[in-house]
Amino acid sequence: MKPELEHIDIKNTKRSFHFFKHENTVFTPFWHYHPELELTLISKGEGTRFVGDSISSFSNFDLILVGENLPHHWVSITENGIKNHEAYVFQFDKNLFEHFPECNTFRTLFENAKRGIHFSKPKDELIKKIIAFEALSPISRLSALIEILQNLIEDNDTETLASEDYLNRFYTEGSQTKISKTTNYILDHLDQKLSVNQLAEFTHMVPQSFCRWFKKHSGHSFISFLNQTRIERVCHLLVSTNMRVQEIAFSCGFESLSHFNRTFNKLKHMSPRTYRQLNAVL
Repeated sequence: MKPELEHIDIKNTKRSFHFFKHENTVFTPFWHYHPELELTLISKGEGTRFVGDSISSFSNFDLILVGENLPHHWVSITENGIKNHEAYVFQFDKNLFEHFPECNTFRTLFENAKRGIHFSKPKDELIKKIIAFEALSPISRLSALIEILQNLIEDNDTETLASEDYLNRFYTEGSQTKISKTTNYILDHLDQKLSVNQLAEFTHMVPQSFCRWFKKHSGHSFISFLNQTRIERVCHLLVSTNMRVQEIAFSCGFESLSHFNRTFNKLKHMSPRTYRQLNAVL
């Protein structure tokens, strides 16, 4: 994908790394990458997370380490009114600790982060350290960051996100400026009928060329990207609302219940009702 290159000016901040707390009503699509690594804790929010060619749901206390130049963004899902979203973000150069032999163990963590790492069950102690980070003095922040990274190394409940094939394509083939606009269009119209012909017209291509182009730069066929993104939105609605399954399917753009059920079973290996029973929080 051609995400937008984000320039993070750490040097002029007189800090060795960048930290900020991001608060907004929603996380809007911003498909981007940067040479710095990024550790993001979503303390409040729900939606769909995109890291390379990985498409997954996120909710409170989603913790991700994104490697250098790996495209990513979090897109909120809001139902029944506006919700507040909150994230704690650390951005730093992979060589930040190169002059500290005691920190050599971080190298493996940073290397693995090239494909993105999801910490599926972050410990309460780690979450508290991240949330308390904002109130620390500059020198205390540096020592706290080292402690946080050490906690990540010791965490065995992890999942690698982007595929290796995606990285090879992204680094060797470059990217096309249209892809970010195209994926954002799809995300904005998930509840509507979307076809190859429609997206080909949107990108000023013939359908066959559009399909090749989209798969080459996103890691997914158009239909696969559309179905996976819709199903992640379905999963959010199944566990956060009392809407009927049929109502959810149609609200997420599926035109027939049979197609929806087949797609859901294929991607989640269970029925929507079973998923709701296993994950409901209402």
